[in-house]
Amino acid sequence: MGLRKSRGPAPFVDEQQARLAFLLGEYNAIRAELVAAVSTQQTVMTYGLAAIAVIYSGLLASWSNASLRTGILSLSPVLLLFVWFVWYGEVQRLGRARWFLWELEQKVNALLKPAHDVPAGSALPASDVLHWESWVRGRNKWRRNLHSRPAYHLATGLLCGTGLGTTALSVALSLVSPPSVELRVLVFGGAAVFLALLWYAWFVFRRNPLLGNGKPIAD
Repeated sequence: MGLRKSRGPAPFVDEQQARLAFLLGEYNAIRAELVAAVSTQQTVMTYGLAAIAVIYSGLLASWSNASLRTGILSLSPVLLLFVWFVWYGEVQRLGRARWFLWELEQKVNALLKPAHDVPAGSALPASDVLHWESWVRGRNKWRRNLHSRPAYHLATGLLCGTGLGTTALSVALSLVSPPSVELRVLVFGGAAVFLALLWYAWFVFRRNPLLGNGKPIAD
């Protein structure tokens, strides 16, 4: 009498349910990443604004001291750009999370889409399970992208524009009343470093595929 061939143990989980459980876990993890990025952005910008206030309060208080004034005007723009780079890193982190969540929402909605759609009574499709990222990108009653882009533009203009104005003031003052050779090296060296960093900031911004697409999504 031959032995019956063993078929192995039966699976103890439903494959479809396991896939959905992992998708839900990943979705919640990325949502937490998004919230953390927003919180860190606000913290960095708060410290950046505090740094601007301290720098320019010290500048006004020491305006009669030419050496100290020149040092502050030369080095503070570089500091402001470093603050911008830290803040921009969190903006990139937020952008990655948002785009990933949007693609994940489409995947989940495709997996759970019913055979026959039903009227939703709103801009949110009743057949979809997840809506937020699609809604904020244009699937809303206004058909507009609702991401708060002006706030990011204004923050960039504040930090980079203040640094650029300070650099221009530093160079102008050094030309009107030339300081010592050492301070002149500090002025033009600081201006060169700032302009190089500003160009690099523009370069990385333009090369970022996650930014600059403000068009609402199609239905």
